[in-house]
Amino acid sequence: MEAVYGINPLKVLLSRPDASLTKIMLADGRGGSSIREIISLARQRGIPVERRPRPFLDDLTGGADHQGIVGLREAFAYADLDRIIQNRNPHVVRDLVVVLDSIVDPQNLGAIIRSAHCLGANGVVIPADRAASVTPAVIKASAGSVEQLPIARVTNLSQTLDELKDKGFWVFGADAHEGKPLAGQDFDCPVALVLGSEAKGLRPLVKKKCDFLVTIPMAGNFDSFNVAVAAGIILYEIFRRPGRTASG
Repeated sequence: MEAVYGINPLKVLLSRPDASLTKIMLADGRGGSSIREIISLARQRGIPVERRPRPFLDDLTGGADHQGIVGLREAFAYADLDRIIQNRNPHVVRDLVVVLDSIVDPQNLGAIIRSAHCLGANGVVIPADRAASVTPAVIKASAGSVEQLPIARVTNLSQTLDELKDKGFWVFGADAHEGKPLAGQDFDCPVALVLGSEAKGLRPLVKKKCDFLVTIPMAGNFDSFNVAVAAGIILYEIFRRPGRTASG
């Protein structure tokens, strides 16, 4: 079983018809309007709610900030690449897939997934090795967006980029120094946006797969943005531009 904690992630889970929660546990004395709403939704779904001492929830979540509420469910189910491609946002006239190359910080992964969901992406692709996976910490950092956007976990990122190209996508890599300025880039096409790791950026083989490299101009003394901040800036720039789908 897997723990899901925090008010927003549990609200999102309970709002879905396919919610897989088997139990919800509340810290003794925990109350408030949001908690009452969650209890009501759980009762409608036939999900038991139990009161537990707060230290019990602390142990269950490894000391994370669980906001006094924890749900148990089966382990997170990843999507496949085809499902992501088909998951076009009905409010956005474009295909946009976010591909993450070795993001290791769960907070960054959760924040990027949240931005991807808010800005109309089809889904997110992460590698199976040497990268953060979808954990309770990621689910909480995404404010439940993980439950609303398909996430694929693949064994070969370079091969996945080739598959996306075969489907009509153009691959844009975020690079702090070698790319063209973001504002001048043409995103009128199906976009696969690749973001590299916090420490090293894009790996050389992944960078070679990119059709274009984009850079966010900076005025400060740092050499790059935090990857989650960079993702939000680039995704918004893509979101506000014209776009097309992979099918034309």
